[in-house]
Amino acid sequence: MNTVAGAVLRIVFSLLVSSWVIAGETPTEGEFSAHGFGVVRIENEDRITVPPEQATAVWDFLVSHLVDNTQELKRFDPRFTSHYSVEEFTDTYYDTPDLKLLSRQSGVRHRRRKNLTNPDDRKSGRELMQIKLNNISGNQLERAELKFEIEYPSTMKSKDDGHPLLGIVKPVHREPLKKKLADEGIDPQVMRPLITIHDLRKRIFILRNGKPFMSISHDSVHSEFMWAKCEFVEIEPELNEIAYTEADAPTRVQMAKVGGGITSLLMTRFPDLKRDLTPKYNRAFQSFESKIPLLRWWVKTNMITTGAVVGVALLAVTAFVGLMVFARKAMRSMAFSGGNPVPAEACGTAL
Repeated sequence: MNTVAGAVLRIVFSLLVSSWVIAGETPTEGEFSAHGFGVVRIENEDRITVPPEQATAVWDFLVSHLVDNTQELKRFDPRFTSHYSVEEFTDTYYDTPDLKLLSRQSGVRHRRRKNLTNPDDRKSGRELMQIKLNNISGNQLERAELKFEIEYPSTMKSKDDGHPLLGIVKPVHREPLKKKLADEGIDPQVMRPLITIHDLRKRIFILRNGKPFMSISHDSVHSEFMWAKCEFVEIEPELNEIAYTEADAPTRVQMAKVGGGITSLLMTRFPDLKRDLTPKYNRAFQSFESKIPLLRWWVKTNMITTGAVVGVALLAVTAFVGLMVFARKAMRSMAFSGGNPVPAEACGTAL
């Protein structure tokens, strides 16, 4: 009977795991696999704002204490080793006209990455569509993440092919992506690209027994929207999402303790650093909203497309030029009349 029960449990578990992975993808390892596309992974990530004038000193400190001299690192765990790399990330964020994702501090982004240290790295040049969901637990550092492959359509065979978001997602991944968004009360059909954020990421990778344990990212972020610019620097200590997702509860607690210890080490050395868990998308939008009047109206009316912005800009320039011409003529008329408007008859023009 126990054998039968065990077999049934294994079958049930297998079905559960397969339901977390979209068609065509299978877990590669792990008891509760976080591998594959369309699989929910749990992030544990802190965010620390760095004053721009301290950005270089903070990075140098991290490299000195966690890479060049690993004595400090091995105090956390003697099995730790580390290295670092420099990458470029370009993230285009999508949202609905009423900014549902922004209001939830969540996000959907098209990520492109380039490894500047090692161009031959297997992830260099990779593109993904990612869903980030906030408030998944009582732990404010935790977020859910799902990843989907990018595949640009060669021909337009369906409505989805022409969609700015769905059209660049690999066809086999589109339905799972749409279902997940629908489950969150978000209609993917109305989503449009909104903000593109560029990130020069210098990142330290910490491994335990040669396997990824956590990373510490030093992000120099900049973005431009219409005429406004946004720049900031932040540190993101993040536990490896696959290792964290697949770990049991005691192991997660132990991992989080190490992550918190490294954060404390950094903030003790640099007391001007401040924790700010606001996602990059929200930070950038808040910055732009402070500089661009009626920004939410621009988004709601879908007037942020390049053509619309150019059209409005041309109208504004035309109106300005027209106003200047009218003012100049009025001033000339005042000058000829000694400060009084010149009657039309004096210019040889009949009323």
